[in-house]
Amino acid sequence: MKAIGGDNGQRHGQVYYPVGHRAVLIDLAALFPTPPHFVGRYQPDGLQIRAVQTAVLTAWMRDEWGYFFGRVSYTVKAKGREERVTHWVPAWALKPAA
Repeated sequence: MKAIGGDNGQRHGQVYYPVGHRAVLIDLAALFPTPPHFVGRYQPDGLQIRAVQTAVLTAWMRDEWGYFFGRVSYTVKAKGREERVTHWVPAWALKPAA
């Protein structure tokens, strides 16, 4: 059977970059966009994800094609409750907090 071509085991450098705990702004409206032509109704008790919020960045990591994602933790609010969320977010949705 013929071998599948690839990178021949070449090293590609570091992919994980821990950064401690840094404050960043996360644009939740950009991260979770409303689909085109969406017709909805205001839900005052629903998730509040149409805002820019402060988050804590703990690491950067590259995906398999070299693009950066940040591991962030932030709070998502809904009426009467809050949930702490941690996940990988594309770099374009993050910026340093002032």
